[in-house]
Amino acid sequence: MIKLTKLASGVIAVAMTFSLTACGGGTEKDTNKAADSTAAGTSTAATTQEVAQNTEKVKIKFLSLSADDNRNNIRDKYIKVNVEKEMPNVEVEYDLGGGGQDYANKLKAYNASGDMPDVWFSEQNLSSVVVHAGNALDLAPYVQKTGFDKKFKMQEVVTPDKDGKLYCVQPGADQYFTPRLWYHKDVFAKNNIKVPTTFDELVKACETLKGKGIVPMSIVGKDGWTPNLHMLQTMIMAEDPQVAVDLTNNKTDFSNPVVKNALGRIQKLVQAGAFAPGVTNIDYGPAVEMYTSGKAAMLAMFTWETGNLEKAAPDTDFIVWPSAKDGNDANASIQFWGAPLSGYLVSANSKNPEVAANFAMFCATQDALYYNIEQKAPTALDTGVKVEGISPLLQKSLDQFDAAKVKIPSMWAATFNTKMSAEISTLNSKLLTGKYSADDYIKAINPVWAENFK
Repeated sequence: MIKLTKLASGVIAVAMTFSLTACGGGTEKDTNKAADSTAAGTSTAATTQEVAQNTEKVKIKFLSLSADDNRNNIRDKYIKVNVEKEMPNVEVEYDLGGGGQDYANKLKAYNASGDMPDVWFSEQNLSSVVVHAGNALDLAPYVQKTGFDKKFKMQEVVTPDKDGKLYCVQPGADQYFTPRLWYHKDVFAKNNIKVPTTFDELVKACETLKGKGIVPMSIVGKDGWTPNLHMLQTMIMAEDPQVAVDLTNNKTDFSNPVVKNALGRIQKLVQAGAFAPGVTNIDYGPAVEMYTSGKAAMLAMFTWETGNLEKAAPDTDFIVWPSAKDGNDANASIQFWGAPLSGYLVSANSKNPEVAANFAMFCATQDALYYNIEQKAPTALDTGVKVEGISPLLQKSLDQFDAAKVKIPSMWAATFNTKMSAEISTLNSKLLTGKYSADDYIKAINPVWAENFK
């Protein structure tokens, strides 16, 4: 389910809820504030009126992740607290599904039986299976009827797919997670290195740092993580963002010359010594620590690490990923983490589809309130809560994000199926050795890509 238009048409976006592992604990004060906010009308406007017309309690079964602080806080301190006020005639049965593989197995069992809970929270890889089985309700009519879609600053989050259907509602919390090239300002200053604006300047900076015994750029190399999640797409967009859009829309394949050039640029960074020795074995934690400890001058990482980087390395700033082609404005397009089927879904067989749909929209709103109030994070869904206390560095990142004319989802999250993800992980690991050619990569990946959208 991909929601993209041609690059020429303007802003391009889809969304997902990735942050299942984020930490956060609410206080009683914050919970009261959330309740006041929803009471003021930040939740689904039509919900209370419609449900209040019922004379009996409508029972809704809700499957929730329960092995994660983030999800637990949203469910216990927001959904449970506010549903009694917003949907007084709804009785919710909470099915706590655990987390990880346990949750996945439980949802798969529900899907196999066809007897789904009325509403559940899911990620892209699990949601797509349920949609394919015909067990997910089309939420487009309910979203449009209630005006829920009008509450989004990025309308693409609630825009139906090409078939006119919308299977998931979400707060758009991950809309603002984008890959950055973070750098130590003092390291650059001490070594007389200017902030690169072109790819060639980036390579030169890496060579200079390497020559001084400094790891130029820390990345997560294990299983090809950084190239998988964003670097390959970053290098494509550095030359021509439209090719990234075309890939996402299945209008081109990996033999596209721009894709081949992008693979070549990653290979060039490897050969220039941009990454640490043994990069293919470096996992997430060590990659971040390599930067925060000052062993690496730069870090390729998403903005979900902003707070951690600010605390551990106060001299941190970010570089807009450099352009690889004259005339390509690096500030004009941006990549973000997002998937259209990560959020709240409703059973196609629910006995009370309208109430279930309204509850799903209510839950998405509670998510947004949680992120706005407790995480101090913006969401695409406008709750009316002003996010305060944003650091100057995060504000700078958000300003650059908002100013970008074209926003493209990370293909790993929004486009690749399971087989494609596995194959590209293998090939990106090979690419990071510096001994695997772009031609061999393309020859191996294109047959898998040809099956990606089927």
